[in-house]
Amino acid sequence: MTDEKVPNRCQYVCPRKQRQCKMLPPTPLSMYCMEHILYDPDLDETTKNSLRIPCPLNPLHSISPHDLQRHIRKCNQRPMILGPFHRPNCNSGLECDNHDDYPTILQDITDEELQEFIIRMETIHDNLVKEPLENNQTNLDCYLSNVNVNELGNRSRKHLQQIGSLIAHLVQLNLLQANTCFVEMGAGRGQLSHELHACLKQESSVHFILIERDHQRYRYDAHHRREQQGPSFERHRLDIRDLYLSELPSIKNNHLEKCVVIISKHLCGGATDLALHCAVNAQQNCHNIRAIIIALCCHHRLLWNDYIGKDFFYRLNLTPKDFSLIRALTSWCTSENRHRMPQDGKRSTIDGISLQSTSPISTDRSPYSKQRLFSIEQQEKIGLKAKRILDWGRIEYLNKNGFNAHLKVYTSKNITLENIALIATSVPT
Repeated sequence: MTDEKVPNRCQYVCPRKQRQCKMLPPTPLSMYCMEHILYDPDLDETTKNSLRIPCPLNPLHSISPHDLQRHIRKCNQRPMILGPFHRPNCNSGLECDNHDDYPTILQDITDEELQEFIIRMETIHDNLVKEPLENNQTNLDCYLSNVNVNELGNRSRKHLQQIGSLIAHLVQLNLLQANTCFVEMGAGRGQLSHELHACLKQESSVHFILIERDHQRYRYDAHHRREQQGPSFERHRLDIRDLYLSELPSIKNNHLEKCVVIISKHLCGGATDLALHCAVNAQQNCHNIRAIIIALCCHHRLLWNDYIGKDFFYRLNLTPKDFSLIRALTSWCTSENRHRMPQDGKRSTIDGISLQSTSPISTDRSPYSKQRLFSIEQQEKIGLKAKRILDWGRIEYLNKNGFNAHLKVYTSKNITLENIALIATSVPT
């Protein structure tokens, strides 16, 4: 923007957009609008506070002091309890397990310490972790009703092929049955439930529950609002951290009739741990969680405080600091470098989807400080082993709490590099 300000407008310069506020000053006392009057250097604090105060629920916006009580009742940042199923932090880790995070762990340790730790980590992986089972499915498009994936763009085709594979695994486990409640965690627009509905559209006893903490536009479940028959949908906007699943009315009132299947496609980072903790709590209360199928992703965003595999780490004498280092290493197998081609050093993609090349992938060294110690092929192996160790902590947690869990390759790496699904079925009591 230019240095000259429009004289009749608010004189505040928005720092993020680097432009002058477009509002008009409502009072001759100041050349700032009411939202930014707290930043006026020509007014004393007493005058400012008589006109505007920061919102006590979220100080990023301000309010009139005379409007305080009414604003608190309607502020978007007010705490909301949606019902008995909404229990703040019920799926979080115990307070006594909280530890500091180590976001710069790779920069803080020496090259020698990193190499020694990787040797230790690979030993743990090779001795304890079972590799994901391979996917023997061939034609997955048959589970996508009325969809011709060949007519779609690359991005849409990628998502639908993953959904088709997840539905195929539900078919393998004989989970597409009447009297089933499918709970999609981190549902987003609800595309997974939408495609699953197409396979069960004649079953009026099937129910879909979509859990998502953010507002979503163009939701797929909106297509089913006025349907008089077939599966029904309900959506709840809340964090999985606060979801007490067994108290949801549609589950609590039908716990003797319906079994529950928890599904999700690419439930990001620590949300997977929250969802698994939620599932275990529900199983202990209502005993009707039949299966869990979650496509995993974003291990680099895990948090120790929410991670459910702490017992696995403690048993191996791994500390929260070791957890942070393993978490940092997970990004090595999905980083940009492993897709560089030797001809021009560029990634081969179309619309964000990596393509197979007939040319061999370069094994040159990475320019990053710690990755330079290993070839790109070695980095991928290290990153994959780091991911599987974190996942194995989840597997052990589920196996100790009434489930039979394993990892499976649910689609090819041509479609997504995050191609592993966690699959767990309940153990009959």
